[in-house]
Amino acid sequence: MLTAYERLTAEIQVRGRLRETMIDPEPLFHLHNISAEPLLPGAVPLNGVPEGLFNKALIGGIRTIEPEPPPPDQVMEMIRRYAMFQASSFLVSGFVEFPKAAAPEMHSELLLKARFFQIVEATVTIVNVAGKAWTQPTIWVNREHMLALFLG
Repeated sequence: MLTAYERLTAEIQVRGRLRETMIDPEPLFHLHNISAEPLLPGAVPLNGVPEGLFNKALIGGIRTIEPEPPPPDQVMEMIRRYAMFQASSFLVSGFVEFPKAAAPEMHSELLLKARFFQIVEATVTIVNVAGKAWTQPTIWVNREHMLALFLG
């Protein structure tokens, strides 16, 4: 998980699929085996904390160690568009996927329908911290942290 000042690694209790857990009305994630890498000076590192709770509203992004397989009802023909998601403390660039039949003028609305949306082949860059950038196969970003979303 990515917050404004740290990158957390933890096990999240998931009921079903991660997407459903993220949009569940429960405001907290239940975490286990928590470690934290500070991204800003003064943030406290954690290592192996057995359990904790985290407010979903304060999470900027979530990634899984391995991407989940697509849901069985997913439309098979998808297209990709370049996307850059800008938050106050981080940027994520990569690609967002849409059903091929979806009109391009509806893409923004489709992305912003749920609190979290997925960016694949993502590069995460922390603003104002030299050398804090990494790539990952997928990240779910929280639209509540969005300053801007650019689609190419």
